[in-house]
Amino acid sequence: MAIYHMSCFCLIAPMAVALILGWWLVAASRAQQLPQPSLSLHPSQGVSLGDTVTLRCHLPRLAAWVWLYQEGGRTHNKYKDKEQDAVEFSFGNTSWKHAGNYRCQYHVSEPLGTSEKSDPVELVLTGEDTGDRGLPHGNLVVAVVRGCAAVLVFFLGLFFVLDARSLWIQRDRSPGAEQIQWL
Repeated sequence: MAIYHMSCFCLIAPMAVALILGWWLVAASRAQQLPQPSLSLHPSQGVSLGDTVTLRCHLPRLAAWVWLYQEGGRTHNKYKDKEQDAVEFSFGNTSWKHAGNYRCQYHVSEPLGTSEKSDPVELVLTGEDTGDRGLPHGNLVVAVVRGCAAVLVFFLGLFFVLDARSLWIQRDRSPGAEQIQWL
């Protein structure tokens, strides 16, 4: 009787595992079937350096985390509640670092899943290339101030070393210097 009981268990256990695995695969495949978002650019053309540009990621009315990816560059994210049908990512005072291809994607917790990325949208900037590639002038000021501070610290250190050296020389030449023995 014990042998019959063990053989039933050997058949039931794999069937239970297969049933659970099948249920999990069906649930996982349903979670992956989220609609693909779409991405739009406003204004869609004629964006000049320094303009404000907005990228809108359109998706179903679900509460979601929305990610904006710049090809080879930055990633931004925002939370969207159920009432919104789009999330806006705005860049004021655009510079060359903002130019490029963008895609968006969203992640929801119910049903759990992540959408595919949207089709790419290209942000093309027009304007005169000044050669600074969009670096703010504030960085130049900070670099100059740091350079001046480094030079000041260097010369103060040099002054103190030379001043200490002259004191050591004077001490060694003083009449009681022969009596001092260093260990």
